[in-house]
Amino acid sequence: MKNKVVFVTGGARGLGAGLAARVVSNGGKAFVVDLNAEAVFEQGELLGGDSIAGCQANVCKPADLELAMAECKERFGRIDVIVANAGILKMGSIEHMNPADFDAVMQVNVHGVFNTIRAGIPYLRETRGYLQIISSLAAAIHTPLMGHYAASKAAVEALADVARQELASDGIDVGCVHPTFTNTAMIQEVNAGVLWGGHKGAFGAVEPEQVIASMYRGIEKRQRKIIAPKTIAPLVLAPGLFHRVAEGLSRLQGSEKALKKFKADEQESVIRP
Repeated sequence: MKNKVVFVTGGARGLGAGLAARVVSNGGKAFVVDLNAEAVFEQGELLGGDSIAGCQANVCKPADLELAMAECKERFGRIDVIVANAGILKMGSIEHMNPADFDAVMQVNVHGVFNTIRAGIPYLRETRGYLQIISSLAAAIHTPLMGHYAASKAAVEALADVARQELASDGIDVGCVHPTFTNTAMIQEVNAGVLWGGHKGAFGAVEPEQVIASMYRGIEKRQRKIIAPKTIAPLVLAPGLFHRVAEGLSRLQGSEKALKKFKADEQESVIRP
């Protein structure tokens, strides 16, 4: 990874920021883009030196990504790795969720990844590089209140599988990352712990460092499937076999109670003038 240039969307916080820091600490160069310009600046200040750069960009706007990647190449001379990490999470039942929330999740999580892939292909073709797309355990195990998020992450996995086949002849490898629930700010901000806080074992949340280490190792080895932690591999690789088991465990660990409370709160907010 020494001197390799890694372009990371959603790179100013959470998993993206942690990955950028690891790249730089191991002798690579990171270019981070994020919707939050101040956070991009703070990330650059935190890591310092000539091995980190970035800019504000909205992954929902193809032109933003094209300009950002051009700036990355101008700064570092090449792009070896692109990590499509930007994503958002919202919670809500299918019955009561705001359609705008559904659209927002799809725009960032699906269109954003599509736009990132499209903008990045010419640069990765030059370097016979590696594309890493961040999906989720939610692509395989579909939990209540996560209809939009689960659908978006399943779509992202499909995009990765198609891109892998389409880009193989250009020497571009494509990896898809499936983290379990991770204790990042994004999870905390939507109070997702109300649904998963009591989960243990394969469904227990992990710390960001564990997922970041798997992402980094996936880049080093140009892996096609990165699962973090490895204990959830059967759930990701053969999800249909585990859906009923997963639903049963989820009920035992309190998700049914949490779901009833969440839906009651939703209903009250709909009725309240």
